Amino acid sequence: MIIRRNAIAWPLAAAAMLAASPQAQARATIADPLTRADASFSAHALNRAVDPKKIGRLVNEKDCTETAIDCEWQDGAGVRHIIFGEVVAIKIINATEVGNRDISALNIGTARTRPEVMARVRAFLPEIAIDCLEPGQAGEGEGIASCGGSFEPDGWIKLLFGPDNRLTFVRIDAFQGN
Repeated sequence: MIIRRNAIAWPLAAAAMLAASPQAQARATIADPLTRADASFSAHALNRAVDPKKIGRLVNEKDCTETAIDCEWQDGAGVRHIIFGEVVAIKIINATEVGNRDISALNIGTARTRPEVMARVRAFLPEIAIDCLEPGQAGEGEGIASCGGSFEPDGWIKLLFGPDNRLTFVRIDAFQGN
């Protein structure tokens, strides 16, 4: 049997491989880095009005007061959404809660060590500078390192790593709320 590559089959095969990976597809089709990063967390877009009940379950009912910024709504993938006013303002993933499951946010996947996670995040968002603060500089607690970057004109990401240099927390913010 002879297999021939032709001008039509090769691009179709490449497109099929791209379509198989949601992160690759998001990177290939979403040019704006904030929009790409946002979509990698969940389908509930930052800066868009949403009925919180459509996100999923309220995970902190006893701490949730009349101000929505205190309420965290978690979807089926483990992403917590915080509403400011009527719009999604913050998305958070607690890596400890997720365990070894795939984290689609920022193309983290199953990586958990700081070098692996940061390599994936930087490859997913090559347009933004991502800097890290070592434990003692980050101000996040004993032994906690923090890495993050900002989007233009607004928004940022933050990743926290525990004393064992493993991912503990991933966050994206749409804006600074006052």
